[in-house]
Amino acid sequence: MATLYGVQVTLAAEEGGRIVFDVSGREHGTDDYWDGNWLSCRVSVRAGRFSGTFGASLRSEEFERMRDGVRVCVTDLKGTFVFETMEEQLSIVAKGDGLGHFTAECAARDAAGWGNLLTFTLALDQTYLPPLAAELDALLRAYPVVGKRP
Repeated sequence: MATLYGVQVTLAAEEGGRIVFDVSGREHGTDDYWDGNWLSCRVSVRAGRFSGTFGASLRSEEFERMRDGVRVCVTDLKGTFVFETMEEQLSIVAKGDGLGHFTAECAARDAAGWGNLLTFTLALDQTYLPPLAAELDALLRAYPVVGKRP
């Protein structure tokens, strides 16, 4: 979904749980693989009664890997999709049970590599996946992976 500040991607879950990525743009104006794929993000987490927001530098290819995994899970209900960041600020590993239910084991840090750590689990079902895939597609149209990995 497009927002005033950029593109938004929401991993929605049952009982109001969610992870929202607000991507405002590229951090560096270059086509170099290592520098050009950093995206400036604001991440909001809601899990049970916990909620919080933190800034993060995330990479286009991290969103691309997640999108590719989500696409597989749309049809393979025993599939897994993953979002893991280079700087260990956010991790999502969602596994399907084959019946349309997915459990996402998540960890979020408020600072790259060393910040306070929140671990939590989100429950979702297959109906949440097509909108997530569509939002990831929109994000990658706006901020595609640039350059070639050496």
